Amino acid sequence: MDRLLVAVDSAVGVRAEDLAAVWRDDPEAAAVGPASVGDGGSGGRVFVPGLVELVVVPLAVNLASTALYELVRRLVVRSSAQQASQPAPQPVLDLELVESTTPDGDRVLVVRTRSVGS
Repeated sequence: MDRLLVAVDSAVGVRAEDLAAVWRDDPEAAAVGPASVGDGGSGGRVFVPGLVELVVVPLAVNLASTALYELVRRLVVRSSAQQASQPAPQPVLDLELVESTTPDGDRVLVVRTRSVGS
């Protein structure tokens, strides 16, 4: 089964555990697949240098990239707001999502803040 591996840059301010918890509590996200925190079980390959944990989601359904990006973006913003104990930031965090596919068929999605000039 293909998996989604979500790596959130520490500059975003959202921990993998918090994103996985928000994912599990969201009906739309839960329908995509169950989220857990792990190293991706990549057989020793390093997807992102220095990264320790990923949100790992065995994909129960196939999602178009745009739908997946909007789902992950919404959950990252919600998780960030919960950590800050306040309503979601306005305007929405300026996030950049970059996707790659491994030879094994896993989708790796890196979430980071958009650089100035991007």
